[in-house]
Amino acid sequence: MEEKRVFMVGYMGVGKSTSGARLAKLMGLPFFDTDAVLSQRHGCSITHLFEEQGEPAFRTMERDVLHDLVQDHQQVLISTGGGTPCHADNMEFMRSQGTVVYLQMPADALVMRLEGKADQRPLIAGVSAEALPAFVAQHLAEREPFYSQSHITVDARHFDRDRMKSVRNLVERRAWFSPSRPPRPDQDR
Repeated sequence: MEEKRVFMVGYMGVGKSTSGARLAKLMGLPFFDTDAVLSQRHGCSITHLFEEQGEPAFRTMERDVLHDLVQDHQQVLISTGGGTPCHADNMEFMRSQGTVVYLQMPADALVMRLEGKADQRPLIAGVSAEALPAFVAQHLAEREPFYSQSHITVDARHFDRDRMKSVRNLVERRAWFSPSRPPRPDQDR
């Protein structure tokens, strides 16, 4: 079976889970959200897990889930947590195992999506509504060097079906030209 792994990365609230599930369906791939897998594996919410275990332990668990999903699935679309690409060797690992798609969105649009959702997002739990724009802008700027290593960048505000088809085509093309791809039977060796 030919390997086809797609990793969806981007800041919290950008729509990785929703868009990832839609793109996976379009591509005929199974879909996993690392946050959902973590929550199911540990029997509690991501917020609770983050608060109880602390960020370093959470990031280790997150990395373990990512590696387990890759090990278990040759063809898959994985939506990651917003911080996943920024910790350990996760971005390098994802880049080596498939195609990384960055759902990009400006900080002001992210703030509008995140307002009133601090109870669902552990990183903004203690951030006031007034401080949220500055927090998101700074945090996004810190993560951008990791996100920008993605193979494909898409404006999440306009990620409609036509753009999903374009991403699917880019992923297919990239998989075809991958240096790890074995030669076709009709090619000279």
